[in-house]
Amino acid sequence: MARCIIADDSKTIRMLLRRIMENFGFDVEEVEDGEELLELSLNSQPELIISDWSLPVMDGIDVLYKIRGTPRIRQPKFIFCSSYTDVNKAQEAVDGGADDYIYRPFDEEIIASKLIILGLL
Repeated sequence: MARCIIADDSKTIRMLLRRIMENFGFDVEEVEDGEELLELSLNSQPELIISDWSLPVMDGIDVLYKIRGTPRIRQPKFIFCSSYTDVNKAQEAVDGGADDYIYRPFDEEIIASKLIILGLL
């Protein structure tokens, strides 16, 4: 079973994403800040990370840079799921190594389409 980490400081968003990802057969772990995300990513080496941009302690973009800068670990697919609708933020994420960017609000169909594109469904 593929592993997925969901990182968001909103419990509601984490619960919604968990339900969607478990429906797709993923084993899901949740964190609420960037430091936890980085630590869990380095230790559990997931196939996928879905992260908010704005996280407590360390922003999602900083976590992405650290993960992409650590070649000793398997590089997971990384999707930002954020309320930031600024095209520049999405471009910065992709330039930093993110595989995709989802704007909120989202639904199961949007998540499915991204997972299909990334070869995870």
